[in-house]
Amino acid sequence: MDNKEVGKFWDENAENWTKLARLGYDRCRDLINSPAFFKILPDISQLKGLDIGCGEGYNTRIAAKKGAKMTAIDISKVFIKFA
Repeated sequence: MDNKEVGKFWDENAENWTKLARLGYDRCRDLINSPAFFKILPDISQLKGLDIGCGEGYNTRIAAKKGAKMTAIDISKVFIKFA
């Protein structure tokens, strides 16, 4: 797959992925990955952050709530609408 095919795939699936993730079906992310990631970070308040491959923006929003000034990018234009 090239980057255009990847972007097309995620554009086609981003809305359903977002709905399911926000309903709590991305349990590994919600219960393991994201908590572990934010636990190892130092204080991020007032820092600038770049979330590359942000998806629907879950980690971007958490970082922003912790005071980071976030920028989010993704290959999917549809994901960016949700982020």
